[in-house]
Amino acid sequence: MKKDNIYRQLLYLLMAILVLFSGPTIAEDSFALKAAFTYNFAKFTQWPQTRLEQDSAWKICFYGNQYRDSFKGLENKKIATHAISAIQLSETSPIDQCDVVFIDSGSRELTRRLFLAVDSKAILTVSDISGFAAQGGMIEIVEQDKRLFFKVNMQAIEQSGLNISSQVLKLALEVKR
Repeated sequence: MKKDNIYRQLLYLLMAILVLFSGPTIAEDSFALKAAFTYNFAKFTQWPQTRLEQDSAWKICFYGNQYRDSFKGLENKKIATHAISAIQLSETSPIDQCDVVFIDSGSRELTRRLFLAVDSKAILTVSDISGFAAQGGMIEIVEQDKRLFFKVNMQAIEQSGLNISSQVLKLALEVKR
């Protein structure tokens, strides 16, 4: 029962972010919004028990210099009882240290290597690259009518051993099964 309340509160937080930050200033706030979405996706993900038992910070890795401040701003937040560590990447080789990876549209050329590096690993992938979910990514953030939405690729998520809350799936623009 207590777990349901926590998920409900987190869902309300995600919805509030969607409403509050999806207005006309989307271009100005898009970096912070995409980082916040990524954080909330991680919070609403059911992780393997082995990861939950680790006594280490949650590592949210990201590509793109323009996201540095937005992701570093998440370091005062927590997932479960552990702090977040934001790590900027430029290559795919250190992916194994990550729990979540955000790859921006400016790093599109790394997508194929990213998919190979995270194949069947419990690493949540999020991107704003057009077609990311259809190509094998887990969550694609899309902009429509100056608002941010997201698409989910359930097959990729399930292959990794992760699971996304059904409450988050209800908010998705599209869920590919």
